[in-house]
Amino acid sequence: MKTNRTFKRTELAMLYFPEIQPRSAWQKLREWICNNPQLHRLDQTGRRSFTPAEVSLIFEVLGEPDG
Repeated sequence: MKTNRTFKRTELAMLYFPEIQPRSAWQKLREWICNNPQLHRLDQTGRRSFTPAEVSLIFEVLGEPDG
């Protein structure tokens, strides 16, 4: 998976949960982020996208999404 770019939060969530609606996918990914001690600080930024470094961290901690 190519991680050297910025992902909108819903775009990233849809990679993990392609079978559900975008808003629900983001809510589910946000829950995973909030409940993970290595990632919970990412939810406190208030931004609508993740930097390439943040995406790499998410992939490292959660694993790369299928697809």
